[in-house]
Amino acid sequence: MGESENLGVINYRLTAIEKAVSTISDNMGQLILLEQKHIETRDALTRAFKELDAQDGRLRSIEDELPTLKLARGWVIAGTVGTVGVIGIALLKMLSH
Repeated sequence: MGESENLGVINYRLTAIEKAVSTISDNMGQLILLEQKHIETRDALTRAFKELDAQDGRLRSIEDELPTLKLARGWVIAGTVGTVGVIGIALLKMLSH
Protein backbone atom coordinates (compact mmCIF):
# COMPACT_ATOMS: atom_id res chain seq x y z
CA MET A 1 0.00 0.00 0.00
CA GLY A 2 1.31 3.34 -0.97
CA GLU A 3 1.22 6.58 0.85
CA SER A 4 -1.64 7.74 -1.35
CA GLU A 5 -3.71 4.70 -0.43
CA ASN A 6 -2.99 5.26 3.27
CA LEU A 7 -4.15 8.86 2.98
CA GLY A 8 -7.30 7.68 1.19
CA VAL A 9 -8.07 5.19 3.98
CA ILE A 10 -7.35 7.82 6.65
CA ASN A 11 -9.53 10.32 4.81
CA TYR A 12 -12.35 7.74 4.54
CA ARG A 13 -12.09 6.87 8.22
CA LEU A 14 -11.96 10.54 9.22
CA THR A 15 -15.08 11.22 7.15
CA ALA A 16 -16.85 8.27 8.82
CA ILE A 17 -15.80 9.52 12.26
CA GLU A 18 -17.05 13.04 11.46
CA LYS A 19 -20.43 11.62 10.38
CA ALA A 20 -20.62 9.50 13.53
CA VAL A 21 -19.76 12.48 15.75
CA SER A 22 -22.37 14.58 13.94
CA THR A 23 -24.98 11.86 14.44
CA ILE A 24 -24.02 11.53 18.12
CA SER A 25 -24.33 15.31 18.50
CA ASP A 26 -27.80 15.30 16.91
CA ASN A 27 -28.88 12.38 19.11
CA MET A 28 -27.56 14.12 22.22
CA GLY A 29 -29.62 17.20 21.34
CA GLN A 30 -32.73 15.05 21.04
CA LEU A 31 -31.85 13.26 24.28
CA ILE A 32 -31.50 16.59 26.10
CA LEU A 33 -34.94 17.70 24.84
CA LEU A 34 -36.49 14.41 25.92
CA GLU A 35 -34.84 14.64 29.33
CA GLN A 36 -36.17 18.18 29.77
CA LYS A 37 -39.68 17.02 28.88
CA HIS A 38 -39.30 14.12 31.30
CA ILE A 39 -38.30 16.51 34.09
CA GLU A 40 -41.27 18.78 33.33
CA THR A 41 -43.62 15.78 33.32
CA ARG A 42 -42.21 14.48 36.60
CA ASP A 43 -42.60 17.92 38.19
CA ALA A 44 -46.19 18.19 36.93
CA LEU A 45 -47.00 14.75 38.34
CA THR A 46 -45.48 15.72 41.68
CA ARG A 47 -47.63 18.87 41.79
CA ALA A 48 -50.72 16.90 40.76
CA PHE A 49 -50.22 14.30 43.50
CA LYS A 50 -49.65 17.00 46.11
CA GLU A 51 -52.92 18.64 45.07
CA LEU A 52 -54.62 15.25 45.11
CA ASP A 53 -53.40 14.67 48.66
CA ALA A 54 -54.79 18.06 49.70
CA GLN A 55 -58.14 17.24 48.08
CA ASP A 56 -58.12 13.86 49.78
CA GLY A 57 -57.73 15.57 53.15
CA ARG A 58 -60.65 17.88 52.44
CA LEU A 59 -62.78 14.94 51.33
CA ARG A 60 -61.95 12.99 54.49
CA SER A 61 -62.99 15.94 56.68
CA ILE A 62 -66.31 16.17 54.82
CA GLU A 63 -66.82 12.42 55.21
CA ASP A 64 -66.14 12.74 58.93
CA GLU A 65 -68.83 15.43 59.24
CA LEU A 66 -71.37 13.60 57.06
CA PRO A 67 -73.05 11.51 59.83
CA THR A 68 -73.62 14.64 61.89
CA LEU A 69 -75.03 16.47 58.89
CA LYS A 70 -77.38 13.58 58.14
CA LEU A 71 -78.56 13.56 61.75
CA ALA A 72 -79.16 17.31 61.72
CA ARG A 73 -81.00 17.03 58.41
CA GLY A 74 -83.26 14.37 59.93
CA TRP A 75 -84.01 16.64 62.87
CA VAL A 76 -84.81 19.56 60.58
CA ILE A 77 -87.12 17.43 58.44
CA ALA A 78 -88.82 15.95 61.51
CA GLY A 79 -89.21 19.40 63.04
CA THR A 80 -90.67 20.80 59.84
CA VAL A 81 -93.12 17.90 59.49
CA GLY A 82 -94.06 18.23 63.15
CA THR A 83 -94.61 21.98 62.85
CA VAL A 84 -96.70 21.58 59.70
CA GLY A 85 -98.70 18.85 61.48
CA VAL A 86 -99.35 21.05 64.50
CA ILE A 87 -100.38 23.95 62.27
CA GLY A 88 -102.62 21.60 60.26
CA ILE A 89 -104.31 20.28 63.40
CA ALA A 90 -104.78 23.84 64.72
CA LEU A 91 -106.36 24.88 61.42
CA LEU A 92 -108.66 21.88 61.45
CA LYS A 93 -109.78 22.70 65.00
CA MET A 94 -110.35 26.32 64.06
CA LEU A 95 -112.36 25.37 60.98
CA SER A 96 -114.40 22.74 62.82
CA HIS A 97 -115.70 25.21 65.44
